[in-house]
Amino acid sequence: MSTSNIYTAGLNNVGSYQVSGTPYLTSSALPTNTTDDSLRIQFPNVTRRITFKSTSNKNVRIHFAPYDTNEAGYAKGADTNDNFFLLPTGGEVAMDVKCKEVFFTADDNSPTGLIYIMAELTSIPASRMFSLDNVEGVAT
Repeated sequence: MSTSNIYTAGLNNVGSYQVSGTPYLTSSALPTNTTDDSLRIQFPNVTRRITFKSTSNKNVRIHFAPYDTNEAGYAKGADTNDNFFLLPTGGEVAMDVKCKEVFFTADDNSPTGLIYIMAELTSIPASRMFSLDNVEGVAT
């Protein structure tokens, strides 16, 4: 048997997504104003599905690159072409998406409340996920 093609979990491995579902739960307060750095949540493994729930009194921006340019090692930011999803006050949304991190900013100053993140993780290590920096629709 050849050992040159060792079969492991990876981004293009369908089975890695079919057997995914390891739970990941966290919550956090949002940055206090729109000029603060983005809140960054990093996952230990690549996600399959993420649900976001807000108890904030302000709309929440969800993005897959930091909001501002040159933040967290990204050359581009999500604000350039409004590359974010606007979660309304008290809203909830689920996304089937593979990523290793997600970013949040407040749509208006002085938010109160929390953003809850419930993710289904694959067995794919986050280090195997490609960078979303400069990807059209994410950070352009």
